[in-house]
Order: sequence, then C-alpha cells, then structure tokens
Amino acid sequence: MEFCKVWQFMMYAADLGNGQRLTIENVGTQTVLTWTSQSSGQQQSQQMSLSLGAWSSMPKLFKSHSSFILQIESQRTSYIRLQANGISLLSEVPLMLGSEEVLLQRVTTPSSPKMPEMKPLEPLRMGNMTMRMEPMEMSMGNMNLRFETETSSSANASTAHFCSQCGTKVQENDRFCAHCGTRLKS
Repeated sequence: MEFCKVWQFMMYAADLGNGQRLTIENVGTQTVLTWTSQSSGQQQSQQMSLSLGAWSSMPKLFKSHSSFILQIESQRTSYIRLQANGISLLSEVPLMLGSEEVLLQRVTTPSSPKMPEMKPLEPLRMGNMTMRMEPMEMSMGNMNLRFETETSSSANASTAHFCSQCGTKVQENDRFCAHCGTRLKS
C-alpha cells in the first residue's frame, strides 16, 4: 500500500518582485490565495478562496513573461493564473514554455490574524443629535424617532389610523376626518 502525505493546514509565500507577495494557504479542503501589492503610500490586497480539496503535494509557482501560474495538486491538478492583479482558476492546462519556477517558502504564522471581538456600537453623538442602534432611535433637539421590533403584545394591539390629507388621528370606524372633512378609506 502506497502512503500519500496530505498537506493540510499548510501555508506558503513567495515574493513576486515590485512589492508584490503571494500567500497560499490550505485549510482542510479550502485553498486561500492572498496577493498583496505595496508601493510608497499605498497597499492593495486581493484574496480568493477555492474548494480544491486537501493538497497531496507542495504547490508550485511558475513565472512566465506576462503572468504567474500556480499549480495545486489535490484530487486533481488545478492551475491558477495571477495576472495584472487578477486571480483566475484556469479550466485547462496552460502553456508554460519558457516559464521558470519561483521558490515558495513555508510560513508558520497565519497571514491574516484573528480580528479582535468587537464591542457593541456606542451611541453616536454629534452636537444635539444622538443615534443608537439597539433599539434603533435618533434624537435631534426636541425631535425623537424610534424603531422597535414588533412584540407579540404590540402585534395584537390595534393599529392607529390617520387622515391621509391632514395627518390627524382618526378612529377605525370614521368615514370622514373630523378635522378637515376628507373622506377616509374604508
């Protein structure tokens, strides 16, 4: 019986030149590619996650005259093109005549550290205006606006009715507005 090493939870990186770096991670069946580009005063990052399966060997990276080709061995061989800051999974074997292999280095620390848990948003205050998310409400001067989630008790309560012309509160049985005389919808 032949032993096949499965390359799970592995991470590799390569410097691509011109401030560009590629990180390749295999977490279970997911392959995560992160392509970063840095220049003075700015940084760009692009990430793609593919379900390629667990790796059966170390990935290989090749540089051609116009792009980089990443070869991933899992249940089948997959090829990924990195070109002009775009990442794409290729549907067929690419022509790689004259391309050279780029050294991948094993990385032991994750490329993206865990985000710290976020605390709830504090009420926003700007002058005499206040906004709050839970329950959603806004106050500005003497004006207040509040949205509450519907509870079972408020769902059973009767809904208030208003005149469509003047906005005066009317009774459900009213046919005309007592304030302006507009005929109310039944």
